[in-house]
Amino acid sequence: MNRSFVQRLFHDRSLRGETVAAFGGAGTMFLIQPPCDVWFFAWLAPLPWLWLITRKTSHVPQKFWLLIWSAGFIHWLATIHWLRLPHPATSLGWVCLSAYLAFYLPAFIWSARLLMRRWGWPLVAAAPIAWVACEQLRGVLFGGFTFAMLGHSQWRWTTLLQSADIAGAIGVSGIVMLVAAALFCSISSWRTKETVRDVVLAAGILGASIFYGHWRLTTIPEPRVAPLETLLVQGSIDTELKHDPNAFQKVTQQYDELTRSGLLERPTLPDLILWPETMWRLGLLEIDPNERLPASVVTAMLTKSELTDGSDTEDVALQALCRQRLEEERLEPLVTYAKSYGTNWLVGVDKQVVTPSAVTGTRYFNCAVLLDDRGRVRDTYAKMKPVLFGEYVPFAETFPWLYRLTPLPVGLTAGHQPLVTSVAGRRLTCTICYETALPETIRSLVRYCRQINGGPDLIANLTNDGWFWGSSELDMHLTAAIFRAVEVRTPIVIAANTGFSASVDGCGRLLACGPRRKTATLRVTVVPDGRWTLWLLWGSFLPGICVAITVTVALEHWVRRGTLA
Repeated sequence: MNRSFVQRLFHDRSLRGETVAAFGGAGTMFLIQPPCDVWFFAWLAPLPWLWLITRKTSHVPQKFWLLIWSAGFIHWLATIHWLRLPHPATSLGWVCLSAYLAFYLPAFIWSARLLMRRWGWPLVAAAPIAWVACEQLRGVLFGGFTFAMLGHSQWRWTTLLQSADIAGAIGVSGIVMLVAAALFCSISSWRTKETVRDVVLAAGILGASIFYGHWRLTTIPEPRVAPLETLLVQGSIDTELKHDPNAFQKVTQQYDELTRSGLLERPTLPDLILWPETMWRLGLLEIDPNERLPASVVTAMLTKSELTDGSDTEDVALQALCRQRLEEERLEPLVTYAKSYGTNWLVGVDKQVVTPSAVTGTRYFNCAVLLDDRGRVRDTYAKMKPVLFGEYVPFAETFPWLYRLTPLPVGLTAGHQPLVTSVAGRRLTCTICYETALPETIRSLVRYCRQINGGPDLIANLTNDGWFWGSSELDMHLTAAIFRAVEVRTPIVIAANTGFSASVDGCGRLLACGPRRKTATLRVTVVPDGRWTLWLLWGSFLPGICVAITVTVALEHWVRRGTLA
């Protein structure tokens, strides 16, 4: 895009109003998200973009849509600025992701205009449906990106938040856009019957949502099991320390001191201790029985009495004994710490699986390990949803050379089995990092647990946000977890490196929260909820209807345009 073209685009007198509206909307929509977080302004923030939908013209020039995309691009560059922080190479990802997300703004305006002009729908119907469709699509396509949704701005309004157990966080976005559209109509043409109808419709839906939320908040059932006392340990370790050869000592010392300090705060031990993702820096090891260990390794690991004269290092029994010793060597320090804490401990740790079935000979997993008070490993969970280009590169397991094109030394392999376990008689499951940002992932997890053991009573989330240096990413990550708790009516406890460690109940109330980029221990009491929700029953059914409507009007437009041509 050359300079003269950019100048013509932004100085075109015929698009001056559109330029102000497009970039004004980019600014107002930025203000309602962290770090500004002017959440109450969300009900007015979409007004400039709504004006673009109602702009009356028989022909929309191509540069109009380029202008809209440019405004979306600037908006997303500002909103997800934190994506440039982990590594210089992620600045490219920041720009590319912003460019991709920017396409949803012209898609929203174009589809809403079609619904109004082709089907004759009012703005209060067209705008929410088009917006919900776009948020649903960006939350699903290419792995999904669900941060900074319009409805996320309302996480403090607990009463309104309860509607998320019907249509998810996207449903709350739809309510906000509906009210914004009604306000726009009342400002632009407040004396017409249509405007009165639209305002009454929006007020009715908002009122019904508030009534529903009040009912949900006042009908919380008595818990069937006793609360779970949990100690959340939040260190403040910048992620760059993970590449330090002394990282194990530095990280372990900080987290161990915090844990022991937290345990001494009360005379009784908690039922569970949580450490964040990968904060146990000495990775665990698992060796496939089909892996043949070199003779030098076998002789180094076994004693002379075990290696009699003329022993064959390829002997099956010796190979098995050596594998056991190597695995125990990595596990032993973890067991020692677990015994010293004297209670259940869920800790984030890397794990290597050496196997001849892997192209590179090794698979890497991001795990959570649950140990009991005797240091025995109760359960292990491997992260099932690694982050695209953040933790793995597509096809790189088959073509490892792809990692040489990225700052990633290796990629993670996805786990296949959810964690379904119990701690002190309470049913527990676990997620790692951004898995709480994926609504359908958490929905599927809770449905699976309820089929297996009737649970979970709580969801533990281990995360390491040390990549982002205390930026607004922490706020967005926590907000996603708050909505997940409401959608599935299950408390969520979060242990997050650099913050925000938190406890969220099944109503989405933030009961405890750690500081930003500082150390802390939070002793929280987790009360199970366990109510069934429509979201658990039908998931993205309602947002899916909005997608179907939007796709249908778009197809009709293209077919009729082709017929006329």
